[in-house]
Amino acid sequence: MVGTYIFMPEGVRFETQEPGETIILLLRAHFITNFTWIVLSIVLILFPIFLFPFLVTANLLPDWIPPVFITVLFLGWYLITLSYILINFLLWYFTVSIVTNERVIDIDFVNILNKKFAASRISKIEDVTERTRGFIRTLFNYGDVIVQTAGTEEAFQFLAVPRPVQVVHIINQLMDRVDEGGNG
Repeated sequence: MVGTYIFMPEGVRFETQEPGETIILLLRAHFITNFTWIVLSIVLILFPIFLFPFLVTANLLPDWIPPVFITVLFLGWYLITLSYILINFLLWYFTVSIVTNERVIDIDFVNILNKKFAASRISKIEDVTERTRGFIRTLFNYGDVIVQTAGTEEAFQFLAVPRPVQVVHIINQLMDRVDEGGNG
């Protein structure tokens, strides 16, 4: 599932999911937040394609450079470019925020080898706010959702998620159910 706002996803589980716990929302950063690295990736892919013919026609490549070296240089360039694309996609894909009928969970991948996992019960949530600032965020309807919890736990920040007002509404509904003695 590559979506950024998935309501009641089917066939999705996470590592600390408890029996009877149902995923209500699966959130990722809005796809438009990938724009910068996607554009840079396209430039990195096209750069050698335009540079090499220019170097050949302008006779700027020395004759003593073997063709095998140029081939290895191209392969190395594209290997690094592919690594850049893969790492950025994986960081976006695996950094998720999950809202279940019992908890809110924030999984942040800082880099490929560093994951930050935080979870809190719905009953511990004190306040949920939404922040949408700027033209692009307003145009594409995404923003930050801040979930303030009781005690010493730090606030959860669901960054750049789509439909932040709906996310806040859903979490508030879950909080109301817990207050009325429902799940949680």
